[in-house]
Parts: sequence; structure tokens; C-alpha cells
Amino acid sequence: MASIIASPLRWGICAGGEISNDFVSSLQGHSDSHLVVGIATRSLERSQKFATKFKIPSAYASYEELAQDPNVDVVYIGAINTAHHDLCMLFLNHKKHVLCEKPLALTLRETQDILKTAKKNDVFFMEAMWTRFFPVSAKIRELVSSGQLGDVKSVLINFGIYTPDRERTIKRDYGGGALYDMGVYMVYMTTMIFNGVAPISSITSGVLNDDGVDEMYTTVMRFRNNTMATLSCTITADYPNEVFISGTKGHLKIPGHFWAPTELIWSKTTGELIETFQYPTPESTVEYSYGPLWSGMLYEADAVKQAIDEGKTEHALMPWKETELVASLLEKARLDLGIVWVHQGQSPIVVLA
Repeated sequence: MASIIASPLRWGICAGGEISNDFVSSLQGHSDSHLVVGIATRSLERSQKFATKFKIPSAYASYEELAQDPNVDVVYIGAINTAHHDLCMLFLNHKKHVLCEKPLALTLRETQDILKTAKKNDVFFMEAMWTRFFPVSAKIRELVSSGQLGDVKSVLINFGIYTPDRERTIKRDYGGGALYDMGVYMVYMTTMIFNGVAPISSITSGVLNDDGVDEMYTTVMRFRNNTMATLSCTITADYPNEVFISGTKGHLKIPGHFWAPTELIWSKTTGELIETFQYPTPESTVEYSYGPLWSGMLYEADAVKQAIDEGKTEHALMPWKETELVASLLEKARLDLGIVWVHQGQSPIVVLA
């Protein structure tokens, strides 16, 4: 059983980019539950700058030093996609609990390696799919599982943000592409709606950029009982970024920014409105790199703390078996698209295609 941590939970931050900035910002003002006690980047100067901004007591010039810090209970990994596997292995093998940003890894094999290591070391581990912990997601699970929508017949999700110059999205050496950067949200939303049940088929078609990663694609999944999910994603245009769930008794719609959802519209099959749910993100006075919606990262941090306090190694809303399922679905889509990973420095990406 994982070690039980008394309040507050002491966080170490791995990498000091914008996503790490927003994660730490979401914890500010919650010192009774969360304390950030260490930061490590690839340079001491950058770590010290980050530490000064957030009043973090320890700043390190290497990730190994953070892994050895006895004051750190859990590490948040906000590094680039290609580094996730090696960093997870580092902290897990130092018996640290870990919350790693999505996508957890770039291949199914790496994902399985991480999960096996977490199990071997008997520590808490979770992929940081923060969407799972928003109140809107909880309401969707409630309405679907209670049968108030009837039988779910189709799921339509679109996710498009025009980002033609963002290197981590357009470069193959960075594990880029719409699929792993953005599409992972759509797959996790789909598996949540279907309660972790795998589709009986999944087919993906799309367009690759000149560097060999996808810039636009659509995945069609077929589930039992004649149910379909259609997921469309691009980095070349702005989409409505909505989720539409159609059941035999009603419909649900997340009208925009579904990855950080604050509104859910419930209607009858005729389109007549039943109820609209509004769930503002936690109040915050600090600045966020990606905007105020990112205060919602506190939801997943609180979920991690609760699970660790209860001595659990995985969270019921993000079980390891579903993390593995999503990794397998992403890999199937990648192979359908013909994306071939290349070796990246000392952190090779396994070439499977």
C-alpha cells in the first residue's frame, strides 16, 4: 500500500514551463492542503527564477536532486512529451508519488513500462487528465450512469486550435501532432462516457505536415449496441471545441473549451431544454499563462491528495487500466496515420511504425 501523507501534501515541480507555472498557480492560497517545496529544471538559474516567483524553498539544477529531496511527497511532471517516460521512471524509482502531464507517453510500450514501475514501487501514480475532475465531468457521469439519457448512441467531439508555429505541436522530434497534444483529451472524454469500455473498432484518417506529424485527423470508433464516437482534431483551424452526447432519452452538450468545462446543457431528444449547469472554476487572483480556466487544475491536485491520504496507488476516476486503454487507442490512431517516431537524444522514442 502507498504511504499515507498527512496534510498538507508537499509537491515537487519537474520543469518550469507554462503548464508548470499554471499548476503551481492553481495551488496558491491552498497551503492547508498543498505546499510546493521544490522545483527542478535543466538549469539552476531557471529553477531559482521559478522558485523566487512562487516562494518555493528549494531550487535544483537537476531532476535527480529533486528526486532525492526527502521533503517531496509527490512530483508534478510538466516537461515536454518526449521526456515523460524517463522522468516518470526516475521519480517512481525514488519512491515518489507522481502526477505526469498528458500524454503520459508516446507509445503503449512506454506507458506499460511506467505503470509496471509504479506498481513495483507501490506509489501513487496518475496521468494528469485534469478534465476528469471538473464538476461538469462528474455531472456527465451521473446523467449517463443513472440512465437519464437512455442508451448513449453517439458521441461527437471536435477540438481545433490554430497553432501553426508551436514547436511542441508541429515537430516530430518533440512528439508533436494534434493527436498526442490535443486528441488525448477527446479519447479520455470518450472512454469516460463509455465507462472505460474499449471500442470494438477504431479507424483514423488524417493529414501529416512536412515534418511527419498529424495536423488534422478524424477518428471513428464503434462500440457495441450500434454506438459510435467521432473525434475530429486539428492544429490548422479554430473549431467550436464542443462535446455532444446523444442518448435515446436526451442530449448533453459542452459548449466550448470542453477540456476545461464550466457549462453543460441537458436537453430532450426534441431539443427542448431541460437544464443548464454552470460550474465556474475555482476563484483565483494570480495570473495564468493559459488563462483563468487553468485554476481548474486544483481539482486534480485535490484528487491526488485525497487518493494519497487514503493510501491508494491509483485514482478511481483515472485507473491505470484506462490509462493503458487510452495509450493503445492513441497508438492505433498514430499507426493509422503513418506517423513514425524518431530517436531523441538520450530519451529514445521507440519506433513502432
